[in-house]
Amino acid sequence: MILFFISFVVYFFSIYNKNNKDFFQPEIFLNLYFIILIGIGPIALYFFSAELFNTANYQLVSFIILLGYSSINLGYYAAASGKLVFNNKTEFVICKIRKQRRSWKFKSTGYLFIIIGLVAAVIFFMRAGSIPILAPNKEVARVMALGVGGNGYFLYLMTLSMYGILLLALYTYLYDNKQAFLFVLTILVGAVMTGTGSRRYFLCLCLYVFMARHFLYSFIPIKKMTIFTIAGLLFVNLFEMFRNPDSMTTVDLKTTFLYRFLIYISNLEKVLSAFIKKDSFEYGGTFFMDLLTALPGKQIDYQSWLKEVTELEFEGFGIPPTIMGDFYVNFGYPGIIIGCFLFGYIIRRLYNRFIIEKKTLFDIFLYIVCLEIGSKIITSGISAQSVSIVWLFVFISIHKFCHSMINAKRPFFYKRSSLLFNKC
Repeated sequence: MILFFISFVVYFFSIYNKNNKDFFQPEIFLNLYFIILIGIGPIALYFFSAELFNTANYQLVSFIILLGYSSINLGYYAAASGKLVFNNKTEFVICKIRKQRRSWKFKSTGYLFIIIGLVAAVIFFMRAGSIPILAPNKEVARVMALGVGGNGYFLYLMTLSMYGILLLALYTYLYDNKQAFLFVLTILVGAVMTGTGSRRYFLCLCLYVFMARHFLYSFIPIKKMTIFTIAGLLFVNLFEMFRNPDSMTTVDLKTTFLYRFLIYISNLEKVLSAFIKKDSFEYGGTFFMDLLTALPGKQIDYQSWLKEVTELEFEGFGIPPTIMGDFYVNFGYPGIIIGCFLFGYIIRRLYNRFIIEKKTLFDIFLYIVCLEIGSKIITSGISAQSVSIVWLFVFISIHKFCHSMINAKRPFFYKRSSLLFNKC
């Protein structure tokens, strides 16, 4: 219960700071994400089974959660020192971006990525032999679809359509304001990505559009975003009940919610128990496991490897160990303290660079994607997101290449006329 109290005191202090107006600041968004999916876990366990809560293993889990949470927030604080926080009086910054030449390439690249993603989706589903979300056993179909050799690469190409939506959303809210068409494209891409059997893609798309609107069109108050957060949490649980209707964890909405609060601390407990017994660490070796799956032959991914180490048997992929579990697996307690501190420091520095000091649309794009990856790192660790991090750098290279190609074919008179655009 002490963990619960301290976590929320720190969190609400960050929210009610009178100068702090941005829901998508790491101190607010990632703290809320951490508390809902991990921090509430020990409290939920206490009401579910006080006896299990009082065991040595789960007392250790509670301590490590508090240690990781505190270290992350110290990182936020260290990076935020001396920096102005975001507030709703940033029209001059938006105006500054709008005064720059309207980026026709930005918009065209967005459409191009959507087309590439949708073509990759057709290939993905054809190779899988079905659309997993429409299969009788959706969880098994989802695993089998990704088990088809090479389909993982097509899935990553599919995610280009999501980046395309984000590029279009940023352009739309700054220049065109054709929101109806953006909404239709978002629903289309969201439906296609949800066809893989995963709910996170649709949620990420919603997050992309919300953040684009927030930073470039209309400031979204914290209270309103809290309502959207509750709606998102409800969607996650209802989707799980739809995807796994025969599971003991989805017999009703109450059970599904309880399981959602318990799953990550349960994973953390199993990982800690396994590595305390193993009495050795990986010293950063797991950070490259998922990257090595790109090599020829059978390579095991990080979360599946953890599933074997912890001797768990269940349908689906491996287990997400949380950021604390990932750092403990590699470096023990010093890894949790230093690693979580650096995570908080880096993500807050990115906020300083790309939002407070934002100069281009692409700065905002990079922050939105980094925040999404950061949220996934909190629940699954850096090791499980190494491919996402590398894929972001690959995407930036692809984006720059597409920009140069489009620019090479751009009519000369269009270049000259676009230079005349200098009004806010």
